[in-house]
Amino acid sequence: MSPGATTRCDLLIYGASPAGLGAAVAAARRGLRVVLAEPLGRIGGMVTGGLGRTDLGRPDTVGGLFREFMGRIVSHYQQHGADSEQVRDCQGGERFEPQAALAVLSEMVNEAGLEARLNRTIAAARVAEGMIRTVDLSGPDGAERITASAFVDASYEGDLLAAAGARYRTGREARAEYEEEYAGHILWDPTTARPTEHGTGEADGRLQAYCFRLTLTDDPANRLPIERPPGYDPSRYDLLSKYLAEEPRRLEDVLLPGKLPNRKWDINNWGYCWQSMDYIEANDAYPDGSWEQRRAIAEEHRLYQWGLLYFLQNEADVPSGLREHARTLGLCKDEFTETGGWPEQLYVREARRLVGRHVFTEHDARRERSKPDSIAVGSYPMDSHGAQWYRIGQPTPAPEGFFMCSVRPYEIPYRALLPGSPRNLLVPVCLSATHAGYGTLRMEPVMMNLGLACGVAAALAKECNVGLQQLDVGELQRALEQENQIIRAPAR
Repeated sequence: MSPGATTRCDLLIYGASPAGLGAAVAAARRGLRVVLAEPLGRIGGMVTGGLGRTDLGRPDTVGGLFREFMGRIVSHYQQHGADSEQVRDCQGGERFEPQAALAVLSEMVNEAGLEARLNRTIAAARVAEGMIRTVDLSGPDGAERITASAFVDASYEGDLLAAAGARYRTGREARAEYEEEYAGHILWDPTTARPTEHGTGEADGRLQAYCFRLTLTDDPANRLPIERPPGYDPSRYDLLSKYLAEEPRRLEDVLLPGKLPNRKWDINNWGYCWQSMDYIEANDAYPDGSWEQRRAIAEEHRLYQWGLLYFLQNEADVPSGLREHARTLGLCKDEFTETGGWPEQLYVREARRLVGRHVFTEHDARRERSKPDSIAVGSYPMDSHGAQWYRIGQPTPAPEGFFMCSVRPYEIPYRALLPGSPRNLLVPVCLSATHAGYGTLRMEPVMMNLGLACGVAAALAKECNVGLQQLDVGELQRALEQENQIIRAPAR
């Protein structure tokens, strides 16, 4: 591809995810010229893409830009009244409609003087002497070459780090590699909250499952019907039929609904249902796939979830009470209006993972929780969804790969965002972690505040005329604390 116009800036951020927006807003507020490029057609990633019930962890570990975002969400709903039902349902800014999140994040972007370049994908990155020199973007209106001093890969897929030749891996490490209890092939016993002896701990290329986080409503005036999807085959949901026949079930035993303001629900996979929103074994080719392949994978997920909703609303195998409850729900007329109520952003829970200067393992979350170069704090449990179907001497398959392990608040080191090369790149989403360790890092509040750290680091590096990897971490930490970032884990 021959480049079109060349744009020079201080910082190129690829991916307008929460991390990308955090980096862009923080850097722009400190005077950097920022280019923010996004491969899809909307800013905000999962925060505006249907994940309206925030995976917050302990509230006292969340500061920085995500805390500011939550405060703005509350203000957004106060237009209905300070003590309105909407304000109560947003639960202090933890829960929100996609359109509300988009309005708030757009306001933050506009105030910072930023403009997101949407529908831009990476065509090439040129690296010389261990530094990214230029990145070529491809979009609907042609090509653009970006020259910058620093770069942030805030995409869910890790496309910039891959294009720049940084080391990364996909799939799951063996249990023996880092001596992680939750690594590799794992079967988890929910009654004991521990791995069972049936998990081999072997490494493989499997990924935890993806889904769309759907926003549904029970408001007849705002509800779109769930029509029969093309190619619908009820036998695709035979496992769900067996689950429903085993004992009386409610809709909440199949889907995981989270109440949002204005009679809406964030619909997630319910991990204890044999077959729910996650499309297990359908995403292995996604991380290294082309955008054409990724769009095809996303469409298969959409058809699978569409069919599951139609199944629940129409099939005789579904108990009548559950079926009638399901029929009260539909996609929202006022959300994702350009795509018929369906979000464009697939919930990419995990894709590429950087192999950087520090690999964050489950030990960093469970035992070795203090870090001298801490830039943020996490507290959500280590959480992985199913990676494949597995039979254990019985006819009913189980979703192998699912686990959830509670953690105490832990500190996230700056080194986990730094590749060995290139030296002028920071990676706050596909950061350096094992599969088990990534299970707690991957939540949106953590990602936005890691993005904040990237934006502040890029500004300080320019101000001090040093590289990102030579930056005085103490100075970075002091600057982050001025941004209300929490960088030290509470003692308890």
